[in-house]
Amino acid sequence: MASIISLRSTSSLHRQFINRGTNPSTSTSCDPLPILARRCRLNMPGTAVYAQPAVTAAPPSSQGEGAGGVYRKLILLRHADSDSPANVRDHDRPISDKGKQEAAEIAQKLIEAGWIPDMVLASNAKRTKQTLDEMGNVIESLGDVDAHLYGSLYTVAALDGQTRQHIEECLLEVVDDAKNYCVMCVGHNKGMEEAASSFAKQAVKLKTASAALLQCAAASWADVLRPHAAGVSPSSSVGSIDDADCEVAVWHLVDVITPSGAGA
Repeated sequence: MASIISLRSTSSLHRQFINRGTNPSTSTSCDPLPILARRCRLNMPGTAVYAQPAVTAAPPSSQGEGAGGVYRKLILLRHADSDSPANVRDHDRPISDKGKQEAAEIAQKLIEAGWIPDMVLASNAKRTKQTLDEMGNVIESLGDVDAHLYGSLYTVAALDGQTRQHIEECLLEVVDDAKNYCVMCVGHNKGMEEAASSFAKQAVKLKTASAALLQCAAASWADVLRPHAAGVSPSSSVGSIDDADCEVAVWHLVDVITPSGAGA
């Protein structure tokens, strides 16, 4: 049974976090339907403090409807640069001072591009949560969206070729067609690069705090996600997973935005 509690972060910022999954540092499970373990309501006030140059390419037709329905946007974001303190397990590594700057800068770039998340899915590692905290100082509305934290998004990132399908499975569990049009997923390499490349059908490089902006027109999120999340096999009537994606909806890579000086 889920419990609802109110927590305050060390930065005195507030967010609605829905924690999912087992112990992220030891679990190897990629179960898309983990147990609802904790939920807390937070309000995150903030101001944009890093004025950055505009993104290199404005997203074409990024608002309204397309031929296949309304535009669905997906932001795949790698966490910001992190430190590696001695005697600290990987899951608990904090972001660095450079990472704080990167997170604020990428948040400003998202504002300028007009890609403001209305839902967040994230690994529950410390560095991903701190990346979101720093972004919330710039994107004020980020404090009002649901952030679903999955331990499995931490573990699955190290497994070959599984991150995209797991992201889709998690999205199908929580996304609302009437409320969610721009979802941001925050995670780790190698998984995030693999997922972005799979969605875009081309190689995508994600440095620290870099984001792949993907867009497609579809009547519902299920139309976009369900064939691949269901593991459509090459023997199916549509021929392959890629064919299934194309038949239902085609994802377009609008841009890859990167903070200045981002690490590999």
